[in-house]
Amino acid sequence: MNTPRCQHPPILWVDRAPLPANVITAVQAQQWTVRVECDEDEAMDYLRTPGIELAVIAANQHMLRRMASALSHEDQARHGQLVRMLITDRCDPQADYAAINEAPVFRVLEKPLDPHSTGLHIRDAMGLYARRRRELLRGENGGATLPEALAFLAHEINTPLSLIQGYAHALNHRLGAFADAPAPTSAVKQALEASERSARHCQSLMSWAAETAKNTCTHREVALGSAAERIRALLASHPFTGGESGWVSVDIERDFPLPAKAALLPMVFFTLMRTALNALQGTARPHLRITVGEQQGEPGISISHNGKHPSVDVLQALTASRAQASGSAAMGLLFCQRAMRSLRGDLHIAVTPDGETAALLRFGLSVPDSEVQRKRDLALRLSP
Repeated sequence: MNTPRCQHPPILWVDRAPLPANVITAVQAQQWTVRVECDEDEAMDYLRTPGIELAVIAANQHMLRRMASALSHEDQARHGQLVRMLITDRCDPQADYAAINEAPVFRVLEKPLDPHSTGLHIRDAMGLYARRRRELLRGENGGATLPEALAFLAHEINTPLSLIQGYAHALNHRLGAFADAPAPTSAVKQALEASERSARHCQSLMSWAAETAKNTCTHREVALGSAAERIRALLASHPFTGGESGWVSVDIERDFPLPAKAALLPMVFFTLMRTALNALQGTARPHLRITVGEQQGEPGISISHNGKHPSVDVLQALTASRAQASGSAAMGLLFCQRAMRSLRGDLHIAVTPDGETAALLRFGLSVPDSEVQRKRDLALRLSP
């Protein structure tokens, strides 16, 4: 049932029982439009229709569970601001609990439906949808110029980096021609090698930044895939020098899908890899092990090495409540930690019992406490 005010009604009502007339009247009195579907297959087809925009869906537990499992990734993203409400007659509490666990349910509508309370619930749901839309538009407008600025910055910085790398390589090659170089010349040679490694590392970061900005400007999504796939791809593009690639080994204990918003992961990986490789310079038998699996009970990645340990200042900067760091190593690790926390995960640096340094990336794929409490509150309402 549609009202004629809107081509695509903002409220979709899906239930096998007809919507009572007094509830329809209460909804229409608020100048909202509603589409009623008694057939779940037709409702799913409607949700897959390109171009539609819904604010609220009120549905039974069967429909909410189908939405969580059967809608494609593109359709899920298109309905990202949709507010869900569960219609229940309490006949099957276990199925209601399953629907709440599989989808973010905002409110529970209990049968028999009361027109006044149902209208209030829908009003609150429409208000939540409006807030979500405002936040989305605010984020899009605020970050509209960021991709272009990032791409310009990457282009401008890449040129001097290329010059630095070229000068360092040429000077290093000339110094290598002197067989009996004195100690100061040897120190200069090591400094030039370090400068060349740093320039290559920065160029890789700038290339990644330019590609990310290009994808954002063209609204093209980059599939991150699983952790193991992403690690292998990042290793294939990493700017190793000398025999550094031979120091690295990868151990896949348990693969897992990466969060959808893990776009900063390449920069985190590059930073941690370069920090570890720099610490391994001068080590007799250097090795760097990347492990994909569980880290402290959560899906994560460990990057461990047998090189120099991080300084006390760096470790304190990572554990301080209001971290303030000085030095490129500390600032880089602080960036990695904040990037991981934006994914509801964390970065932890520790020295293992066998004397190695390990960077633990935990992705926090478990449900956050606030979401757990909200689902508990809904479950209590469904309890007899």
